[in-house]
Amino acid sequence: MPKLLKVDITDKIIGKFKEGYLELYSSKFRIGKLHLKDSTNQYELSEGYVHENGRLYLIVNLQREQINVHS
Repeated sequence: MPKLLKVDITDKIIGKFKEGYLELYSSKFRIGKLHLKDSTNQYELSEGYVHENGRLYLIVNLQREQINVHS
């Protein structure tokens, strides 16, 4: 099972208003969208990012793949 680290990046997110949604950016890279519908918000995030309890996280895999070398 891979070892994962959740890094809170909420305070580093920049949003750009578009029609009906916000584009979400981290370090100049678009990481997803926040759809603004009525009183509910729906996140559409790129792989490796999650939304939990009002915070945005980057998921980092700490486990390296082991390479088998046969002599």
